Amino acid sequence: MDWSLGIVIAVAVGVMLVFRKAINATQANLKKAQEETAGRMEALFSASFPELQPHFHPARVLEYVRARRARVPSGSPTTWRKPPGFPAADHAEIVLEGMKDNVRLVGPAGAPVAKFVYEEHPEGGVIRFGKGKFTVNLKGTEPRVRYWHPEREFKWTPSSWKIKSALADQALASRSSRDDDSWSESSSSSSSSGSGPPPSTTVTAAAAGAGIVAAGGTFDGGGASAAWDDAGGSSESSEAASGSSGDDSGSSSSSTTY
Repeated sequence: MDWSLGIVIAVAVGVMLVFRKAINATQANLKKAQEETAGRMEALFSASFPELQPHFHPARVLEYVRARRARVPSGSPTTWRKPPGFPAADHAEIVLEGMKDNVRLVGPAGAPVAKFVYEEHPEGGVIRFGKGKFTVNLKGTEPRVRYWHPEREFKWTPSSWKIKSALADQALASRSSRDDDSWSESSSSSSSSGSGPPPSTTVTAAAAGAGIVAAGGTFDGGGASAAWDDAGGSSESSEAASGSSGDDSGSSSSSTTY
């Protein structure tokens, strides 16, 4: 009886070790897939949004908005030393204009880094930079950053990307020509006419919960964008029509680090 029990225990231990090894291998493969997907999305962001390089990664914008909401301005103009989210800036020169901050980032040698307009809203903050606008939402299970530009846009959370741009469309065309289990494709039912863009196609990087949305169709697959809308229901499209775009940006770079 003791001999039989020993065999049973040895077999059970062996099965547990094999099972644990399989779990560890699966977790390692999943982590690798997530890192590869995240790297692809970061590269696509850098290539698709040159006007935001190298200072305006959404993670940095989020950091600034969080810190700005926790800060009580001492007056106008104000100098903010080492503003969070912008390590290249020695300080920020802030001039209050009603409920808006006109922000000028200045480097250690006094050289201009960038300038933008900041506004607070109940769920976070808005940063207008050049022709684009960031909307940061701090509520919910994780923070969200949306960027709108007349020609391209993206949505970002610490765990996901959604990008709509011409380069995203090219990346989609490249990937659809070869097999890749980490990407799934579905064609939109929308149609194009004349010389307009082709029907939209959505690609989702399932391993990391990230996606690329190609140019030409709805950004969210239709109806899923309400959580990203600005407070008060403001529309980027109507804003573009009215010509409100904030201050122009400075020089841009081809890399993003944060």
